[in-house]
Amino acid sequence: MANEFKVKKGLIVDGSGGTILDVQGSAGQLFSVTDSLTGDLFAVSDISGIPILNVNSSGAVDIDGTLSLGDSDKIQLGASQDLQIYHDGTNDYIVSNGTYNILEANNHIFRNLASNEDYAKFIGNGAVELYHNNVKKFETTSTGVTVTG
Repeated sequence: MANEFKVKKGLIVDGSGGTILDVQGSAGQLFSVTDSLTGDLFAVSDISGIPILNVNSSGAVDIDGTLSLGDSDKIQLGASQDLQIYHDGTNDYIVSNGTYNILEANNHIFRNLASNEDYAKFIGNGAVELYHNNVKKFETTSTGVTVTG
């Protein structure tokens, strides 16, 4: 093929002081590797030049778009993979080996997938509410509890 360059084994690109490898497309940079001690080290852009993956010198990874993993592929966090998030094709899992599972927010609402039926609400500085068939049946109050039914 015309304008083709093939390397089967052992390509070393040696450079210093900025961009070491830059792959250009019809609309701009597609792929770049630098030897910078600060800023971007590795970047991938879409065909229009918009960054979609970036790794900087602090180790931060930025993804613009969707991170897609296959069934049973895991997101693992912690030195010993103490927290794992995955889907096995049928069920969703959040597996934690920590002492506590801490979910921080001002309010928590658990509802169905269609987002039209509440199961439970945990209101910051306020009530805990439990529902049956989207009807509140139990609620904590400042003086105790209210049970309906």
